[in-house]
Amino acid sequence: MSNPVQELEKARSALVAMRRQWVTTLADGYQRGKTEEATEKLVQIQKAIEAVDKALIDEQKSAAPAALKNFSPDDPFSEEVPGG
Repeated sequence: MSNPVQELEKARSALVAMRRQWVTTLADGYQRGKTEEATEKLVQIQKAIEAVDKALIDEQKSAAPAALKNFSPDDPFSEEVPGG
C-alpha cells in the first residue's frame, strides 16, 4: 500500500518543477502565443499545487488519529508511539 502523503509530496514536487519551466518561458519576454499559453499553464498549475496542499493537510489530519489508535498512555514504552 502506498503512502498517500508521500505520493502527494511527489506530485507537488513535480508540479513545482512544471511551474518553474513555465515561469522561465514568461521570463524570456513577450512572444506572441507562447506568453499567453505560459500564463494559462502557470495559473492551472498553481491551482493544482493549491489543491495538493489542501489534500496534504487533509491526509495529515486523518493520519494523526490513526497513529494514536494503538498508543497507550498506561504503557509509555509500547511499540506504537504517536507520529512514529
